[in-house]
Amino acid sequence: MKIKDIIDNYYFETLNETHDLSYFDCGDEELNDFLKNDALKQQNEKLNITKLIMFDGKIIGYTSILTDSLILKNINDEKLRLKIKGKLGIKSKNRNVPAVKIGRLAIEKKYSGEGLGTHILRNIIHSLKAIAKTNVSFRFIVVEGYAKAFNFYVAKNGFEYLKKDYEKVKNIDFISQRDPTKKFYLYLDLEKI
Repeated sequence: MKIKDIIDNYYFETLNETHDLSYFDCGDEELNDFLKNDALKQQNEKLNITKLIMFDGKIIGYTSILTDSLILKNINDEKLRLKIKGKLGIKSKNRNVPAVKIGRLAIEKKYSGEGLGTHILRNIIHSLKAIAKTNVSFRFIVVEGYAKAFNFYVAKNGFEYLKKDYEKVKNIDFISQRDPTKKFYLYLDLEKI
């Protein structure tokens, strides 16, 4: 099957108890385990919602979405930080602003590195932006991305790292090799999309 066929025809389906998750393998045991053992439990407790990425009746990936917030002082762009503080009349730099979190995003390992993940992430971002305009207001999308996925989020898809991680990201290649599952909190300003 060709990636173009998948890109043109995949769809999202909300996880439920009838889905067979046993064959899913994204190559990361933590992400596999979450889908197979925790996602539905958390969804039933209203802690997140997990959307399966489907193609031809098969699960080729998933994403888990939940609410979160971003502390203003962690935003790298000082002008943006001051603009939000000014518009909202906020005095404290420790104030949280609403965000939606992509808690997990995983693609079957056989499709890794072929552009499918970027296409799906951009689809999710545009869907969340539409929700932010019409259903519930939030300005930021946040993720806790693995070091090994840092460039996927930052270089390819426009996410930014927290101000406090400025020194660490200078060594991202070293960190990715030494500890590929080290997590970085990243954010995307929907106003830039």
